[in-house]
Amino acid sequence: MRKTASLLALLAVSAASLALAQDVAAPTSTLTLDQAQKEALENSPVYRGAQDAEKEAGWEQLEAVSKGFLPQVTVQGQHFFNDELFGSTNDNYTQISVQFSNTFPLVTIPGIYPNTTLTLSASYDLFDGFSNIHKLDAANNRHEARRILSDYALLQLQEDVRLKFYTALGAKILSDMADQNVKTLQDHLKIVQDQLDNGQATKYDVLRVDVQLSEAKSDQISAHDNVVLAREALAQSMGLKEDDRPLPVDLPTLNSEAVLQDVSGADYKDNPELKARQMQTLAASDQSAASAASLWVPKVSLFGQYQWYNSPAYLPSGFDYKDYSSFQTDYFVGVNATWSILDGGESVAKANEADEQAKQAKDSYASAELQTPFNFDQWKRRLVSSLAVYKAKLTDVDEARESARLATVGFKAGTRTTTDVLDAELEEYRASAGVVQAQLDALDAIINLELVTGKRLTHD
Repeated sequence: MRKTASLLALLAVSAASLALAQDVAAPTSTLTLDQAQKEALENSPVYRGAQDAEKEAGWEQLEAVSKGFLPQVTVQGQHFFNDELFGSTNDNYTQISVQFSNTFPLVTIPGIYPNTTLTLSASYDLFDGFSNIHKLDAANNRHEARRILSDYALLQLQEDVRLKFYTALGAKILSDMADQNVKTLQDHLKIVQDQLDNGQATKYDVLRVDVQLSEAKSDQISAHDNVVLAREALAQSMGLKEDDRPLPVDLPTLNSEAVLQDVSGADYKDNPELKARQMQTLAASDQSAASAASLWVPKVSLFGQYQWYNSPAYLPSGFDYKDYSSFQTDYFVGVNATWSILDGGESVAKANEADEQAKQAKDSYASAELQTPFNFDQWKRRLVSSLAVYKAKLTDVDEARESARLATVGFKAGTRTTTDVLDAELEEYRASAGVVQAQLDALDAIINLELVTGKRLTHD
């Protein structure tokens, strides 16, 4: 009689333990989703890389403006130190030896070169076949594409952290449930072994529970591995090498009606990647046009120079060509036209390279136009089906719990066996695990659908 009472108490505890496993309060140092996303913004090298790429494109705009629309001004100075370094015996300047006749000695005339020079040079492109305009348009389109991708990188990072956060949380819940399932089966194995000793069970019953326990232990090992891998993936997404802070207890409760209502008005036409590819296509076309203009049109430039220099004079100083005390000025202005007729095919090759790159960008955009609606439809359908499974699994959990309760009551009344109780508890475990997996599938579909549409949807 005492043996039977103890067995009933053990069964009751086992039946209730699975339902109570998810009611444990979260630790105070719990890592929240908002905190994970904030740390990801601070630490993620992927997000910083997207921002750096946008800044690089911004500097490219300035380069296009400065080279194509602004004058180029340079300052150059020079000074010869030969006299100071080697003494007056080493003349700085070219000397010309002249003998006027056989009766006159050889006359050496020093060349007059400035000792110190300061030169201000300026040039301005008057016409280059509108290559400057095409290059500026290309730079603007590339910057716009990078800006779109930078904003999209923020959404991608937030959604990636969100998905991996929920995946890690779901893996932890499933791991705890797997632990509890193993414990429940171990308790049942003890009960069946005791019943076998009392003649109330057969060897078949013991073997049946033992096989189920072995499978549960295998699932437990996989569940523990999934927890470790999911936490590592979450830490990597946050830009951390590791993180072992505890996670919340429960996944968010999904409001299926609100989610489906929000999804019904969603559209993929505002997909950021699609817009960015479109801008990249325009940029490649502009770059191709700039290369073609440089190939077939001459470049006309206006240039000028203003110079300060000190040059010794012959006669005013009495042939004292070492006198550098006075500075003189000079300037000139001109027009330059350049047209490369033959450069070994380099210009033709560059123009064709730019043209092929434009074709590649166009083909890439066309491929994205085909892929984006498919991705939208795929994740929308997965979301609808996952939410339907989620709602069905919630009903299954309630029914499985009631079935386990009735099996336990029937066992106490002597109308049910331990096998019936075990089967009912296993169904409750599978239904509970199914709810968690359906939640994860629905959240995965929601997040991927948000990435396709480029905007947040209702979660709960």
